[in-house]
Amino acid sequence: MRRPFYLLSTAALLAMVGATACGTSTTTPTTGAGGGGLAGCVGSITVASDLPTSGGDAAIGGGTEQGVHLAVTQAQQHDLFGGCTITYIPKNDASVALGKHDPAQGAQNMTELAANQAVVGVVGPFNSGVAVAEMPISSAAGLTQISPSTTDPGLTIAGSDPAIDTASLHKNPDGKNTYFRVISNDTVQAKVMATYATGTLGLKTFYDISDNETYGKDLSNYFDQDVKQLGGTIVKRDDTTDYSPEKFQSLLTGVASLKPAAVFYGGVASNGSGVLWAAMRTVGLSATFLSGDGTVDPQFFKDAGTAAASDTKTFASSAPDTTTLASAQSFLTAYKAAYNQPVVAYSTYGYDCMNILLQAIKTVLVQNGGKIPASATAFRADVVTAVAATSYDGTIGHTQFDSLGDTLNHSFSIYVPQNGAWVGKTTLSA
Repeated sequence: MRRPFYLLSTAALLAMVGATACGTSTTTPTTGAGGGGLAGCVGSITVASDLPTSGGDAAIGGGTEQGVHLAVTQAQQHDLFGGCTITYIPKNDASVALGKHDPAQGAQNMTELAANQAVVGVVGPFNSGVAVAEMPISSAAGLTQISPSTTDPGLTIAGSDPAIDTASLHKNPDGKNTYFRVISNDTVQAKVMATYATGTLGLKTFYDISDNETYGKDLSNYFDQDVKQLGGTIVKRDDTTDYSPEKFQSLLTGVASLKPAAVFYGGVASNGSGVLWAAMRTVGLSATFLSGDGTVDPQFFKDAGTAAASDTKTFASSAPDTTTLASAQSFLTAYKAAYNQPVVAYSTYGYDCMNILLQAIKTVLVQNGGKIPASATAFRADVVTAVAATSYDGTIGHTQFDSLGDTLNHSFSIYVPQNGAWVGKTTLSA
């Protein structure tokens, strides 16, 4: 298990401690040093994350985990739980076998975390396919999961993805929903991209290819549906699990005679979105390239090459860009001081996920007279209840959840390449 960034410089730690806490909750105060009657709290409270931090997902997953870790470090430095300390367990759901996120690895991680009665909440996973493998385990154990990035609607909305039996994911014996996410779902994301592509960009014909994973295939399904409703045409649709340059070149050569104005990729960078972009240029297909949030990843530029660095015919939707928000500025300062790296699209989302979890835990501690509940099962259940009641102002704005655990925020940003990085261009709601 990879444990990154635990040895920070003194300067970095001081910068993080000095940074103003970026989020406040309308239900729980954020004062430290025993604030809220926690000075007498004794013991340690364990939280965890499960994100892909190696292989093809290292950049996007690792950058998200750094946001999570920063939230834990700041909470500990500010004595968020008074006399009680915080133990943080970072899990990596990328496997050596796949070289990227792996549902089997995620299930193994979640089994270990659920069996550890000290763990009261987990941030993650990053990928919807991993969520399908993890959710029955965490739900049955009454263990809170808060995802910064899973967008498949089938995780929470029955009937929205024919490949997912939503009811089978929710196994909590008390009938409670234990899964939450701070990002909207692909019914919204697909509508945003389809509307932008057909309206703003004026594109009418599309070739759609998906990576055939839980997230990518369903995003492509919704994109196709929305394009048709908006008067566009899907000239061909392919799903593949072969992400090699040769495979992509073969598929693109086969569709070239149909002259699509755009190629849409429903998939993630670790499954070759950048490889597909490069293949388009290799076969001479000058269509516009479109994709979703799985492509807004530094890995895309590693695979696509320098020609993609500032390409004006490349667009991808992802989580609303928070880097220009006033609410995110102190986080961005602390993040740079700690890691000396630019944030990824989901760094702020991971940070808010962990802060929401920590604030919920603090609520439970205060309600329990400043003590850790004696029953681990009851502690987990109370944390689930507190997270469900979240009303939190953080780096990404205001977060509340509906009865299914979905955020009430329904926006996505359109990103474009700029000097080898993804930059938010506009934010839209569907």
